[in-house]
Amino acid sequence: MSRSILRHFRIQACGAGPSHIPRCSRLLEHYTHSSSPRRLFSNSLRTESGHNKWSTIKHTKFANDAVKNTMAMKHSRAIVAAAKIGGTDPDSNARLYNALEAAKRASVTKKTIESALRRAAGVGSGDGKVVFENVTYEAIGPGASAIVIEALTDNKARTVTSVRTCLTKQACQLGPALFFFDRKGVIRIIKRTVPEGSEGTPSVIDFDEIFEHAIEAGAEDIEKLEPDEEAEGVEAELPVYQILVDPVDTAKVTQEMKDSYGYDIKEMGIEYVPKNESTVQLTDSQGDTMRKIVESLNEIDDVQDVYTNAK
Repeated sequence: MSRSILRHFRIQACGAGPSHIPRCSRLLEHYTHSSSPRRLFSNSLRTESGHNKWSTIKHTKFANDAVKNTMAMKHSRAIVAAAKIGGTDPDSNARLYNALEAAKRASVTKKTIESALRRAAGVGSGDGKVVFENVTYEAIGPGASAIVIEALTDNKARTVTSVRTCLTKQACQLGPALFFFDRKGVIRIIKRTVPEGSEGTPSVIDFDEIFEHAIEAGAEDIEKLEPDEEAEGVEAELPVYQILVDPVDTAKVTQEMKDSYGYDIKEMGIEYVPKNESTVQLTDSQGDTMRKIVESLNEIDDVQDVYTNAK
């Protein structure tokens, strides 16, 4: 029995009249010799340690919301930067078209996209508004692999410090790496929905057929990749077809593959693609280090994309 309970009953006993002392004594004897602990009535709620269902849901929800907000902000910045360079008309600005399509695929809200376009129309260095710059960092990763980091920032000093810190924690550093990559337009396709009246089988892609369609649309090359590990449902079992094009033709070829041939576009954009002869095979431990680097870099708000030639 705890000292606080004993003290409580002693105080009650001392302060009570003679008629109350026997009853207090019986209560004291009951709590002293009871084989099982009893809980006194109280008007206060019993609280747990925090490991309850709502605690888990709450923290998961907050984490997911944080990820969504970060992604929305990154897409918003990309839209602003693209519109600043080539104007706010996506039909004549391939970069803006790519940024808008990427934002839609990432489920960025229409309100956020429209807000970014409105801000883009007034972005400038002399109007008191924030000006974002595109910056590219090169780094040497584990196993002499190459890393290219694309960022969109209003403070280059802040961004480079954050990037360098992530690399230094994994014993890596900034260094020349662009030589190992080509700048290409990339279109990734998983399935096909054939327009009414067209030939072909819905959702089933034949490599020879998509190869012919891609070349006719203006592609430079096409490759069949393994299924996406992060895909869900049926898509988790379907191969990914990666089409490479000249960066300036990305929007045109994407539109042609979607409208003329009925392919569902999974991803599209302008990326750094490793040259075939430059890929590096990492060991398991080096691969773990590379994953940590990529994850930590993607957590930086200014970082838009991270590329590596590691396998």
